Amino acid sequence: MPRFITMARYTSAGTGGLIEGDTDRKAVMEAMHQSVGATLVDYSLTRGQYDFYVISDADSFDQVAAMTLKAKATGTVENPVILEAIDVNQIRQTVSKVEFTPPHK
Repeated sequence: MPRFITMARYTSAGTGGLIEGDTDRKAVMEAMHQSVGATLVDYSLTRGQYDFYVISDADSFDQVAAMTLKAKATGTVENPVILEAIDVNQIRQTVSKVEFTPPHK
C-alpha cells in the first residue's frame, strides 16, 4: 500500500483551536482516515516550516488529497504538501529498463 507524508501549517483559526480546544487531534485524524479507507500511521506537531505532519497508508493519492482538501476547506489548515514515499529498489529495477538517447552535438 502506498505511503504518503502530508505536511501543512495551521491557520490562525487552527492554531486557536489547538490552544483553546480539547479535541484529541490524533483521534480526529484516525477517524478521517477510516472514513476513506486509509490508515493513519503517525501524526505529530512539528517545529519549523510546517506545524504538523501526517503519515498515511492509502490505496491512492486521491484518498489523501480528499482528506487534505476537506481539512483545508475548514479554514484551519494551509499550504499542505503531499509527498509519496517511494521504494528505491523498485525505482532501480525500472530505471534499468529505461531506453534513452541523449542529444548529440
